Amino acid sequence: MKGESAMDRVGAVAIAIAAVIGGVLTVVGVRSIPDIRRYFRIRNM
Repeated sequence: MKGESAMDRVGAVAIAIAAVIGGVLTVVGVRSIPDIRRYFRIRNM
């Protein structure tokens, strides 16, 4: 039982870390889209 609870805790922590990383990547991606468009617009000119 002890091993199972430890593994469950590790799994929950891994899921939480994955969710935080996913949220950060989403925010960074959404914020960087206008910058990317501006960058390509400057390059095309």
